[in-house]
Amino acid sequence: MPSPIAHSVSGYVLAKFLPKNLSKNNASHWWDLGNFYPVFVAIFADFDFIPQFIKGEKIHRGITHTLIFAIGFSLIVSWLISYFRKSSFKQLFLFTFILYSSHLLLDLFTAGGSGLQLLWPLKDISFKSIIPVFPQIYHSRGIFNINNFISIAWELSYSVLIVSILWLWNNCSSSKCSE
Repeated sequence: MPSPIAHSVSGYVLAKFLPKNLSKNNASHWWDLGNFYPVFVAIFADFDFIPQFIKGEKIHRGITHTLIFAIGFSLIVSWLISYFRKSSFKQLFLFTFILYSSHLLLDLFTAGGSGLQLLWPLKDISFKSIIPVFPQIYHSRGIFNINNFISIAWELSYSVLIVSILWLWNNCSSSKCSE
C-alpha cells in the first residue's frame, strides 16, 4: 500500500486540479477549507490502524477500504460541513468522495497483498491491479528494512512528479509557456 506520503500528495494535487465550480450558485466553496481537508480525506482510510493497534487484530484494508464506507464517510462529513458552513452539500459530497476514492485507487495499484474488497458487504470479491505502480511495504520486517526505504523513495519520486506537473500546469495555464 502507498504510505501517507503518496495518499496525502495525491489528495492535495487532486484538489488543486478539480474544477472550483462543481456546482452552481455557491456562496461557500470546498477550497475555503484549506489544504488540510483534501489531505485528511485522502488518508482517512488508513486510520483503521487505530482500532488495529488497540485490538491487536489485522483489520487494515477492511471496511474503511470499501466503496460503502467511502460513500457513508462522504455523506456524513459533507452533511456536517455543509450544515455548519452553509455550503453546497452536493458539491462537498462529490469532492469528498473523489478524494476518498483516490486512496482506494492508489491501494489497488500496490504490489503484494490480497487486494481490496471494494464491494463489501455486497460481494466478497477482492480487486487488485495486475499492473502494480507502488512497491509493497513490509511492515513485519521493521521500519528500517531496505525494501521500505525503496518504497518510500519511490513514493517521494511519485510525489515530486505529480507536484511538478501541478506546478507546470499552474504556471503554463497563465499562458507563460506559450510565449
